[in-house]
Amino acid sequence: MANVLIAGPIHEAGQALLDARAAIDYAVLSHATVADLDARIADLDGLLLRLTPLAAETIARARRLKVVARYGVGYDNVDVDALTESGIPLAIVGEANAVPVAEQAVGLMIAATRQMVVMDRLTRNGGYDARNAAGLTELWEKTVLVVGFGRVGRRVARRCAAFDMTIVIADPYVERAAVEASGYHYVANFRDALGRADFVMIHLPANPDGSPVMGAAEFAKMKAGGYFINVARGSLVDEDALIAALTNGRLRGAGLDVMREEPPAPDCPLLTLDNVVLSPHTAASTKECLRRMSEVSVRNILDGIDGRLDAGLVVNKEVLGRP
Repeated sequence: MANVLIAGPIHEAGQALLDARAAIDYAVLSHATVADLDARIADLDGLLLRLTPLAAETIARARRLKVVARYGVGYDNVDVDALTESGIPLAIVGEANAVPVAEQAVGLMIAATRQMVVMDRLTRNGGYDARNAAGLTELWEKTVLVVGFGRVGRRVARRCAAFDMTIVIADPYVERAAVEASGYHYVANFRDALGRADFVMIHLPANPDGSPVMGAAEFAKMKAGGYFINVARGSLVDEDALIAALTNGRLRGAGLDVMREEPPAPDCPLLTLDNVVLSPHTAASTKECLRRMSEVSVRNILDGIDGRLDAGLVVNKEVLGRP
C-alpha cells in the first residue's frame, strides 16, 4: 500500500483519480503545517504540496518518498537542492495553468489603464461625471516588455499582439531567432528596454535567494507614465521601490496578482493606492484550471510512485534514473 499526503485542498477531480487507483491510501490536510509534514513524511510515498514550506530538515526525515508534486508551477516553498540530494523528483503542472495566468496578466493591464476599480466605485457612489475627466489609456499601438518567454510569457505576447501592441521580449534562455520568428522584438537584457515600454510584465520564477529583479534602479529607468504588471511572484519586486514609483508619479499604475507578503498586512501601502489593481493570487484559480492542476499533480504522484514520471514536468531532472 502506497501512502500519499495531499497538503492543501485540491479539486475533487484529482481525488477521484486516487480513489480509482488500487493500493493507494491517501489523506487530505486542508491546512497542512510544517509540523504536519514533519510528523508524516517518514511514511509517505508521495506528497502533493500546495503552499506549506518543505525544508531540508523535513526532507531528511523521508524514508520512502518517491515524488513531491507541486499544485502549480512555482516551487519557491521547496528546498529543491535537498530533494535532489535525496534523489527525490519534484514535479510541477507544466502548461496546466498557463492560459488563465496569461489572461489575468492582460486583464490587469486593461483594468489598470481603464481605472476599472475606481470607475466602478465612482459609478456606484454618485460619481458618474468621472467619465468626463478619467484620463484613461488605450493598449492600441503601445509597447509592452514581456520579461520571460516561457509558458505564460508566450501566451501573453500572443494576446498582446491581438491588441496591435509592439511586443519586446527579454529572456536569456530563448534565442533571438525564436523571438523574431514569432514577430516580436528581442532584447538581451530587459533593463535596456525599460525606457521605451509603456507596460512592463514579469513572467519569471522566483530567484532562489528571494532577491528582486525589479528594484529602485529598474523603476527609475521605466518610461514615465508606464504601467507595471506582475502575476509571477511577489519576491521578484522591491515593493518599497514600486510604491515610491507609484506615488512620485514615475508610474501611472500597476496590476498585481502577487505580493511580497501574502496575505498583505493591513497597513500595506499598496492597499491604499487608487492607481493599483490587486487580486489575491488568483490568476490560476479558474474552475477549469483548478481541475487541470488537480489532475496533473495527482497523475504526477501516481507516475512518481510507478517510476514513470514525465521528464518534461520534473524540475530536478538529474534525479531521474537514479536507483
